[in-house]
Amino acid sequence: MKRALILLAAVVLAGCSGSTATTGPAVTTAPVATTATGATTAPAATTAAATAAIAGDATAPITVWVDDPRQPAIAAYIKAHPDKASLIKSVTVDREQFPAKVLLFNNTKSGWPDVVFAEPRLVARVADAAHNFPLDLTGLVPADMLANYAGEDNCTFNGKVYCLRNDLAQFVTYYNKPLMDKFGYAVPTTFEELQALSDKVAAEHPGYLLGTFGDGWSFLSFFEASGCPTHVVVDTSTLKIDMTDPTCVRAAKLVDHMIANKTLWNSDYFDASFAKQVNDNKLLVLPMASWGWGLFGGTKDSTWYKTADHQLGVAATLKWKDDAKTNAPALGGAAWTVSSHTKNPALAVDLIEWVTQNPDFWAGSTNFPSYKPLMTGFQKAVAGNALFANDPYPAMAAAASEITPLDNWPRFDLIVPLSNVVKDAAKNKVTIEASLSKVQDAFKPLAEAEGYNVVNK
Repeated sequence: MKRALILLAAVVLAGCSGSTATTGPAVTTAPVATTATGATTAPAATTAAATAAIAGDATAPITVWVDDPRQPAIAAYIKAHPDKASLIKSVTVDREQFPAKVLLFNNTKSGWPDVVFAEPRLVARVADAAHNFPLDLTGLVPADMLANYAGEDNCTFNGKVYCLRNDLAQFVTYYNKPLMDKFGYAVPTTFEELQALSDKVAAEHPGYLLGTFGDGWSFLSFFEASGCPTHVVVDTSTLKIDMTDPTCVRAAKLVDHMIANKTLWNSDYFDASFAKQVNDNKLLVLPMASWGWGLFGGTKDSTWYKTADHQLGVAATLKWKDDAKTNAPALGGAAWTVSSHTKNPALAVDLIEWVTQNPDFWAGSTNFPSYKPLMTGFQKAVAGNALFANDPYPAMAAAASEITPLDNWPRFDLIVPLSNVVKDAAKNKVTIEASLSKVQDAFKPLAEAEGYNVVNK
C-alpha cells in the first residue's frame, strides 16, 4: 500500500504541473548502459512532469490484457492484495492484435486496456505518434529497481522506459550429452566449430542434426548472432538495413553450408516434423532460447524428450571466433506495459512490479526471469531436474547479459517477411546468400510505410 501511495503521489504531482502527455517515439538502438558484469545502469531521473501527466484515481478499476499462461499471475496478485480484487479485470487476448486494437481505441477515444502483457517488439509498435500508448515508467519505477532488470534496454524507447521485462529468451547451446559422448564430439563454442562439426557429422553420422532453419525466427537465430544489420533502428525515423555487410554474408554461408550437408532441418522449432527428429534421438546440438528446455521436457507429455535421464546439456551461447563479444539472439521474452490513458497508474505499476518480482510467485517457473534477484531462485528450481546433464544456470545467466542489440525491433513485424524469404529459397532451390537482397526488398516498403528513412550505411 505504501508503494502504491508513493506512485500515486508522483502521478498527482505530475498532473498538477500542467504538462501534457508526451508522445512515445519509436524504439532506438541506444541501450541502457551496462556495467562490466552486465548489470544495467539506471536511466537518468526525470521530473515528475516528464514522467506522467495524468492525475491518478486510486479507486479506478484497471483492465489487464494477458494470455492464458499469465492468468495465474493476475490471480496471484489478487490473492496477495485482496483489497484490490474488485478493481482488477483480466482479459485473455491475442497480443498480436495489440497494435491494431490501440488504433481502434484511439479513434473511438475509449477502450484502452490499462496493462498489457506483450513482447518489447510489440511495445515498439505502439510507442509511435500514431499509437501513443505506453506510459513512461521513468520515475514511477525507482531507478534502483529498474537497474535490477536484465534486458531492460529493450523496453527503453528514446530514453523513456515503456515496459518492465517479465522474462528473457536468450539463446544458449543445448546438446545431447549421451550422443555427443558416444560419437566423441566436443560441444562447439563458436560458429566456426559448429560448421566443422557439421562436416564431421555429415560424414560420420549422416541423418543427425545440429539445428533447424525454416522460418523467420530460425533466420534471426543465425543472423542476429552474427551481428547482421537486418533491422538496426538508428533513431526514431531512421532504419539501417545492409544485407551486404560481411556479418550477413558469413551467416548466410554457414547456413547454406549446413543445409547442403543436411545437418540443419528445414522447419521452425515447433513443427511436428522437427519434433519427430528430436523424438527419434537425431538431434545433437540446438542453439535455442533459454525456455527451450521446456520443449525437451523429459516427461511423457513433453514435446520432445519423453524421459529424463540427465541427457540435456546446456552450454554457452555460440559466438563468432573473431568477434569481441557474444551476440545472444532472443526468441521472445515478454514484458508488461502500462497505458498512458490509465486512470489508476499507481495500481497498474504496482501490479507489473509485483508479477515480475515476487519470489514466491516465481518459485519453480520454467521461464528465466528478467529481475536479477529472482535468477538464483531459477537456479534452485532447475538444479535437481533429472533432465539436465549439467547445471544450466551459468550459461543462461551469462547469456542474459549478452542479448544482442538487434533484439530491439522496428515498428513492423520481422517474422512473416523473413519466413517468406526462407521458404521461397527452399522452394526455388536457391541459397540463402543469394537471397539476402530479398530481405532488404521485403523490409524496405514496410519500414517506409512506418515512416522510416531506410539507409544502408
